[in-house]
This record gives sequence, structure tokens and C-alpha cells, in this order.
Amino acid sequence: MIAAVQNKVLRRIGWGAMVAMVLTVAGCSPLNEEVVREVDLPTYKRGQDYLRQGRHDQALTAFLKVVETHSLAPESHLYLGQLYLEHIKDPILAIYHFRQFLKFKPGSQQAPLVRDLINTAKKEFARTFPSNLLDAEFDRIDLLDVIEQKDREILLMKKDLARLHGENNSLRTRLRAEIAEKPSASPAQTPTDSPKPRVSPLPRSDLPGRGGLSSIQRTTSAYYTVAPGDNLLKISTKVYGSRERWVSIFEANRDLLANPNALQVGMKLRIP
Repeated sequence: MIAAVQNKVLRRIGWGAMVAMVLTVAGCSPLNEEVVREVDLPTYKRGQDYLRQGRHDQALTAFLKVVETHSLAPESHLYLGQLYLEHIKDPILAIYHFRQFLKFKPGSQQAPLVRDLINTAKKEFARTFPSNLLDAEFDRIDLLDVIEQKDREILLMKKDLARLHGENNSLRTRLRAEIAEKPSASPAQTPTDSPKPRVSPLPRSDLPGRGGLSSIQRTTSAYYTVAPGDNLLKISTKVYGSRERWVSIFEANRDLLANPNALQVGMKLRIP
């Protein structure tokens, strides 16, 4: 009788071990945590708000925080690529973030436009070389080696940025504690009555970003009616003689276009 009970217990333990092993191998857990989407992160939304306000440096910091803390953040990489290309004027870092977007979304509708932005960034990088170097030796320059070196530098920059964030939070905490402990100058005045420092907004640029930027906010009177077969690249070529201005057209019409491929025949686009 005792032996029969022992066999039943062993069989149950064996089945439990097998189930646990299968779950481990399959990468499953009985308590699967819900994955937070990138676009739902408060830091991502704050970065979009900064772009709408033309505060590009703050937007850059916000999106860098997203890619540091979220393993799947293609949209933040796209914004960072645009910021580095148009505002920071660092085409190498722009290429890095554009490639990160393509790594996560290689077959997306935006992928062809992002590849065009990579080519634009390469041209901007080529302009930094002396003319004689371009004429004689540009064919022998391997831009990929330079980009890989920049990738390593980016990792170091991210570590420094995380350290600075920690120091900043620590200083803010100490400042609040000191203000709270400081006695009032008079009964009518409390620490909350002290004037708050005014922060001047940073200069705006023509950087593309969600919500529109300074060039898009300027009043324009030029419009283009979408024809059959049109896309933003073709419209940019027709209007400006260059396909590289498609981003400006897209950002000037964010109220009409949910994405660069949402064109409809007969739609009137503002031309910045």
C-alpha cells in the first residue's frame, strides 16, 4: 500500500517537472507580464510634446531615454535620426538611429523614406571632407567603419547620459529638501512664494517632427493638389526639384496625413 502511494507521488512530481521544463524551454511563464508599448510611455509622449513646442534638445533627451529603457523603440529611433540630421547636424548619429529603425521595421511603409534619409545623411557627411580629399580618395573611404566607430561612441555617451540623469535627480531632491527646511522670511511669505526661474525656449529649426516645427508654423500660401500616382518623394521633386524635401511637406500636413503613405487623390497639401 505504501509503495503504491509513493509511486503516485513520484508520477505527479515527474509530470510537474516535465511541465516546468517545457515552459522554460519555450520561454513561457505562467505569469506573463503585459508588454508596454513604446508609444504609451510617458517619456515618449513628453518627447512629442517637446517637438511640438520646438524644444529640440529636450526632445532629444526624452527619446534617448526611451531607447535606453525600452528594448523595442523604432519610432524613437526615427525621431532621433531626424533630430541628429536636421537639428544637431550630426549625420553619422542620424544614420545609426535610422538603421536602428530599419532593424525593427524593415518592411514598414516608412522604410523606403528612411533609406532615402540615410542617403541624405551620407551626403551630408561627405560634405565634411576637404574638396581635394573628395576628389582624390573618397572612393577608398569606408563610411561603414566610421559609423561603427560612432556606434561605440554612442554607447559611451549613453552611459554618461544615464549618470548625468542620476546626478540631476539627486540635486533636485536635495534642493527640494533645502527649500522645505528653510524658514520663511515673513509670515506672509512661504517657500512656495519664491519666484520660479523663467526658462527661455530654445531656437527653432526646420527639423521634421511630430506636431510641426517652426518652418511649418509660418504662414504659407502655396498648395499642391495630389494627382494619381503621386507620393511625397514625387511631390518634393516636382515642387523643389529634389526628393529630399518630402519630410518638410509631410510635417506641414500632419493634420491631414496620419503617415507618409496616407495621400489621397485630390487632397490639397500645404507646401512650406
